[in-house]
Amino acid sequence: MPLHALFVFLLVVAIKESIWWLVTLMLFAVLKSWSFSIGRLFFLLILSFLFIGMGHLSPEPHDVSSVDILSGKRNGDRIRYEAESNNQPVLLTAMVAEDETGYERIGHSCRVKTESLDIRQQSNAGGFDEQQFMHTHRYGGKWEVRSFESCHPTPGYAAEGRRVREAWLTRVEGLLSQKQAFYVEALVFGEDRLMDQVTLERFKKFGLLHAIVISGSHIAFLIFSLLYVLRKIRMTKEKRLDAVLILLPIYGWLTEWSPPVTRAVLVAMILLLGRRFHKPLDPVEVIARVAAFQLAIQPTVIYDIGFQLTVGLTLFLVLSRRLMGSVRRPWNWLLISAWAQFGTLLFLQGIEQTTVSIWSPLLNLLIGGWIEWVILPGSFILAMIPFLPISSTFQTVHQHAIQWMDQALRLAEHLPLAVVAVPALSPIILTCIVAGTGLAWFIAERRWWGHVIPLTLLLSAWGYTEWRAPEQITFLDVGQGDSVVLEKAGETFVVDTGGVYQQTTHPLLRPFDPGSHIVAPFLFTRGEAEIDGLVVTHADHDHVGGLLGLLRQVRVKTVYLGAYDNTDDKRRTLIHSIEATGTNVQFIKSGDMIRPWLQVLAPTGREEEENDRSVVLLAKIAEQRVLLTGDAGVALEDELRVGPIDILKAGHHGSNTSTGEELLRKSNPKTVILSVGRKNRYGHPHPDVLERIGTERIVFRTDQDGSITCSSAGCEPMIK
Repeated sequence: MPLHALFVFLLVVAIKESIWWLVTLMLFAVLKSWSFSIGRLFFLLILSFLFIGMGHLSPEPHDVSSVDILSGKRNGDRIRYEAESNNQPVLLTAMVAEDETGYERIGHSCRVKTESLDIRQQSNAGGFDEQQFMHTHRYGGKWEVRSFESCHPTPGYAAEGRRVREAWLTRVEGLLSQKQAFYVEALVFGEDRLMDQVTLERFKKFGLLHAIVISGSHIAFLIFSLLYVLRKIRMTKEKRLDAVLILLPIYGWLTEWSPPVTRAVLVAMILLLGRRFHKPLDPVEVIARVAAFQLAIQPTVIYDIGFQLTVGLTLFLVLSRRLMGSVRRPWNWLLISAWAQFGTLLFLQGIEQTTVSIWSPLLNLLIGGWIEWVILPGSFILAMIPFLPISSTFQTVHQHAIQWMDQALRLAEHLPLAVVAVPALSPIILTCIVAGTGLAWFIAERRWWGHVIPLTLLLSAWGYTEWRAPEQITFLDVGQGDSVVLEKAGETFVVDTGGVYQQTTHPLLRPFDPGSHIVAPFLFTRGEAEIDGLVVTHADHDHVGGLLGLLRQVRVKTVYLGAYDNTDDKRRTLIHSIEATGTNVQFIKSGDMIRPWLQVLAPTGREEEENDRSVVLLAKIAEQRVLLTGDAGVALEDELRVGPIDILKAGHHGSNTSTGEELLRKSNPKTVILSVGRKNRYGHPHPDVLERIGTERIVFRTDQDGSITCSSAGCEPMIK
């Protein structure tokens, strides 16, 4: 097999980015390649010059006062712009005025007054890594726009394309329902600004996100449609190919030349040129060369999930020709699916997305096929609605097709093992699995049992990771709120789910929800798609705001609520929402034992203040005694019968109404955890509380340290 430039550049970029499991895989691919031609060597040299000249470029910090607005994504009253300043990509966030959509500035140059924003490190395992995100897209920084001083149309074809595209999208959104407009924009223009949170979660859950972005299959559909129409008007074959070759770059221009569009259009044009000049080309070879070209000019594209899946499939097809050639149909297709699923799981492990669904292959066939053959053609036709009259009957059929798909995905969520969480494997274990998989590949080319080795390796690593999982308690960084994860004796409990108050006059398409965005991803990295219990200390939003988001993602056996918490509409609505998911609800009070190691100290029923009705827990876990007091005030703390403890979570996020002198005296904690939000409006933690805690105790703060994990060896912050 010849040596591919893609193998070499994946190896180089993996070393540059310290992705060691990929280094192992690419070493295997390079070693398996046995020869190369002069043409391949020349292509490799060209890419090397590009890589040296462009691949090392990194953003330089600078002040932002003049920007070219490239694109935007609105959510409620705020919009996030991707822009250029001094020929460098930057991120801007801004408030949207009542009389604006926020998209009017796309394709315009603006003078702005800005304030630089901090780029946060990853603060929770499985959570959003803003530093990696900025590195991946090579953004020079993030700024808050305080005011737009002036704007004018940016000159040039690229900016004109953005303005034309925006006018087109605005017309589509005005003439179609939001759901229809989303699929038209996503499948035709590669724009996902109308994607809502539920749709995103469902497609991500079943590995279907690739089906609603522009890919090679979408470009193929466009090409075949154009060729069909041109043939009907009796154009010759050569002229048809020439016309498509002219129209494809225009399509790329309208879709902003995003990485997947660039890749698909380049591949299509190269293949069409080969056909035009009667020199058929190998599609896999072309895809590999285009991917190597993208890596050479932008190495961080390696983090793009679409690029990963496309390249992964390409690598598999390149490497497996001998492997699959010796297996009869249809068994070779089953093997291709099995190996592809395994490779996808390894890619997802690399970005801490550790959930899979056993139904993904089937749903990719059914739902993916429905999108490709029904929704996609309809979306291309509806994209012309600003220019051509489209019958209401056709629009209704397209809408029903989307509704049927949504209903199918809703039903799929209730299938057994709809989501399986594989614990995040350590880099060493992941590298060993990849190395073992390479060895299995050699064996599988000669012996059938080689196909079983990768699955055996994964199951063994899974079992080993679960066996070695220590007892621990993790205080998650959910901002100005509480969420604690307890792991002991093979069981997992969550105490509170955080919550974010988002005031907006426009509905939020993608509201930030700590339950689904922070707590659930953390549980997935621990291999938990189902937990044994969720304790709600009380019904305040900063403790319960993420509960329903968590229940959408994770199965919970029982939700525990305080027996004497307030009985107003807020609590009744909460209970009704929980029961609507089919989750069991149990009420607890002082003296109850949820587990032998998890004791309820309050409420007693005598508390008058709402915060004093918080559930107070004493956990004995990882050789540590841990006291969790919710938002209970000093009056209740003074009544608690508690001896010396090891870890205290400061009450009410460090408010001076909690964590009193008496509690600190009788419990004498060695470590105090403060769960607070960065720059919160309450001024937590209060200076009086910090003074009472003193300097002789170890203090961790989630706003500074990220999540804090405590085991028998002590407490370890996420941000060091």
